[in-house]
Amino acid sequence: MNTILKCIDGINKFVKILLAISLISMSIIMILQVFSRFILNLPLNWSEEATRYIGIYAVFFGAALAVRYNELISVEAVPDLLPAKGRKYLKIIVLLICIIFFAIVLVQGFSLVSNVSMQKSPALQISMSIPYFSIPFGALLLIINAIAAIIVLVKGGDKE
Repeated sequence: MNTILKCIDGINKFVKILLAISLISMSIIMILQVFSRFILNLPLNWSEEATRYIGIYAVFFGAALAVRYNELISVEAVPDLLPAKGRKYLKIIVLLICIIFFAIVLVQGFSLVSNVSMQKSPALQISMSIPYFSIPFGALLLIINAIAAIIVLVKGGDKE
């Protein structure tokens, strides 16, 4: 199990780098847009679309990392009523339900990617399969990180 966690954490190091790159890219593109529009009076017609697509990937990267480190927003009213062992089992059950949901999103995401592969984005003129690929890619990262979170819970690493 430690090997699996090490592999997932290795993947997450790469995801953290991708997240940082995407956030920096979004910031730079929007600064360029503001500079170009208001200083040069030449608006960039592609900047908002690029920022939107990069932002979608960034959300999935961040969500996957949040699942791994148990940082997602949640209502703790019911778990707080349970003893520690009951909380642990409830978290595992919730993560298993999440994995089922993420698996459905993964399958449907690949279906969406194939359906939009012939379409081009309006400003960037790239295949719409590139932005839509964020759905199955993000779902896969979420599944992997939910599995890691379950392993940590089973090993007893989530002491309260």
